Amino acid sequence: MIHETSRRRLLPLIAGFAASLCLPALAQTDGFPNRPIRLVVPFAAGGNTDVGARLLAQGLALEFNQSVVVDNKVGAGTIVGTEDVARAKPDGYTLLLTTIAYAVNPSLYKNLRYDSKKDLVPVAHVSSSAPLLLLHPSVPASNIPQLVDYLKKNPGTSYGSAGNGSAMHLHGELFRMQTSAPITHIPYKSESPALVDLIAGRTMFHFGGISSSAQYVKSGALKAIAIPSQKRTPLLPDVPTAEEAGLPGFLAYTWSVVLAPAGTPPAIIDRLNAAMNKVSSSPEVNAKLVALGYEPITDSTPASTGRHIASETVKWGEVVKRGNLTVD
Repeated sequence: MIHETSRRRLLPLIAGFAASLCLPALAQTDGFPNRPIRLVVPFAAGGNTDVGARLLAQGLALEFNQSVVVDNKVGAGTIVGTEDVARAKPDGYTLLLTTIAYAVNPSLYKNLRYDSKKDLVPVAHVSSSAPLLLLHPSVPASNIPQLVDYLKKNPGTSYGSAGNGSAMHLHGELFRMQTSAPITHIPYKSESPALVDLIAGRTMFHFGGISSSAQYVKSGALKAIAIPSQKRTPLLPDVPTAEEAGLPGFLAYTWSVVLAPAGTPPAIIDRLNAAMNKVSSSPEVNAKLVALGYEPITDSTPASTGRHIASETVKWGEVVKRGNLTVD
């Protein structure tokens, strides 16, 4: 039994020892960030994801008074850039901004070089965006039931996408599953040639990005009959939601999230999350994201971001499995 006097002498020593164990963690978060942050984007420069990432990086640079450098690491359906961050030092100075591909790839690829459930942790959900259901003007449909009727009368009607496993492809497959429409997928190397062929009538429909296709809808070169979201887009307010257009429960989003290497101190994750919410909430960044067709997310938490990714991984994993989708 420890004597009361001895116990009193030991208490400060125990408290001091416990405090010393916390010192490394405190040292990691104190003054963060004090050097440039690298934001890896696994997409080519110039696309919407890259533009959105650069808006975020500019805002974070002002918030932190440190450079935030966007590093486009392209390859293997976002795997190259994702693996780079998964193997990085978990100190908050290397981050990943990625999309729906992060939820799709575990089902689409058999031998990923990273574990999406273990190697990276969520920081923030930055934005979401739903595509437009676009038709060539010759298609005699102004709502989804009319389109499905046309497709069933014309089996094999083709739709284009930005490639096997792309968001456009997944959205088309979800549409096929919910409508039983006998459609044919035509993969392209990117969205641009898919859009060109739709305008030319070489394909009949596809799910396209709002910012890339809005001008063609406004000019009459294409028809937009629905947006598979819970509300209409302010860029094309006359385009109804999928439910309004006759297909309840059809929701298909793309999104952007920021992840960090597993083991990054929670205090750093929280600091990054708060800064990203603040940047997304700023009127200037918010307006620019909306102009790109995005809905800014201004109140995400690491936990809510993790739940979102988990839910999307299950949803799109089922689409990949039921559609027997593969990549070359």
